[in-house]
Amino acid sequence: NSWLGYDYKRDNGSGEMIVMTCSRNKVNSYFLHAGGEYSPVHQLLFSVNADVRRHNVNNTDKTLSSSNNDNVIDGYDRGRTEGSFSESVKWQPIDRFGISGVLREEIYGNKKPILIPAITLDGVLCKRLGLVTRASVSKNNRFPSLNDLYFFPGGNPDLKSEKGITYDVGVSYNLSKLTGFKLSGGLNWFESWIDDWILWLPTTKGFFSPENVKKVHSYGIETNLALGFAFSKNLFLDMNGSYSWTPSINDGEPTSPADKSVGKQLPYIPEHSSSITGRLTWRQWAFQYKWCYYSRRYTMSSGDVTLSGRLPVYYMNNVSLERKLTFKKLDLNLKLAVNNLFNEDYVSILSHPMPGINFEF
Repeated sequence: NSWLGYDYKRDNGSGEMIVMTCSRNKVNSYFLHAGGEYSPVHQLLFSVNADVRRHNVNNTDKTLSSSNNDNVIDGYDRGRTEGSFSESVKWQPIDRFGISGVLREEIYGNKKPILIPAITLDGVLCKRLGLVTRASVSKNNRFPSLNDLYFFPGGNPDLKSEKGITYDVGVSYNLSKLTGFKLSGGLNWFESWIDDWILWLPTTKGFFSPENVKKVHSYGIETNLALGFAFSKNLFLDMNGSYSWTPSINDGEPTSPADKSVGKQLPYIPEHSSSITGRLTWRQWAFQYKWCYYSRRYTMSSGDVTLSGRLPVYYMNNVSLERKLTFKKLDLNLKLAVNNLFNEDYVSILSHPMPGINFEF
């Protein structure tokens, strides 16, 4: 069960705060999972998994009507059942090489089932360095969400599912045995060609609405590094860093002579992003600091650099302090977090300012 609220008020010029947006979202979800494995010999493993999910969503969005200054309440109340069934086989013919194949079948609502195959190869290049390479190819599919279909205003019940194919290849390493402390990381290249990508775009009516982008080419590099030190029996420091370069380009055809979206980065997807996390643990206490970076994002498919056509670069700093309490039959974790530590002004979606410094317990 989840409940989300978003409130946005603005001064009307006379000191009175007027409610511009009052959004409420309630979701009840039910999950059922079953699975099994069978290994006739050490090198061979068969598995099956089945999932059934039911989502009921009640969404209301009270906005201020500019024509008559009345509060207008819009929303939807919908439910959907989804299911998936997968069969996989993993084979390790030799100690340093493995191959796995997965065939997944997905269905939602009254739509036809969709088959989604995938194959993955793993190989150990150097045991001493913990050097492992991995490559995979998979078909992929993403159904439109209930918000995509029915959100009011803006939902599009005529949306098609995203379909495509993804390739990726990467290498990872673990030097912990050589260095005496935790040192690991990896580098991964991925490439996806997606048909009917679902993208929310601003409309001339003043709200966003999702559309299917005919062809999208998404690719990039993801890298990560993890370091760990044990200063003493009770004092540990863990540090993790990651960086992603993810161009996502509209490779479709112009929908009109005025369409400037082809060949441009998709709206709201940053080309560069990174994060650094440090965690210091002493006995039952833990202190964590996280820094995130997101590059400029465009709000229009044309990629125009105007005042409202882009969302500026922003950095986010979060800290937290945790205490673990251990009892005879119970472990309890208490955590106090300070989000947006330096009170940054930022937006994730155009015209939806996000909270300044805020606290979580």
